[in-house]
Amino acid sequence: MTDEPEMTPERQARLVKVLLVISPFGAAFSYGLAAIQRAEPGTCALLAGITFVGCIGAALLVHLRGSKAGSDAGWIALILRLLARR
Repeated sequence: MTDEPEMTPERQARLVKVLLVISPFGAAFSYGLAAIQRAEPGTCALLAGITFVGCIGAALLVHLRGSKAGSDAGWIALILRLLARR
């Protein structure tokens, strides 16, 4: 048994809104962390872009799939790991 409440449309909309608001701040934060570690500006921008796209992608996945987004995210991570092994 899980103690998590069901994903209602209100909770889903709130989560999507939070992910959309966090995405630019997360990108700036990851850029700043990479810059502090003296990474090249191109690498900093790449990390910031990956963070931004990841937040937007998560928001899209939650918006489209709702409560099934967690298992979808697991499958996406598995597929990306398999592609990275090549």
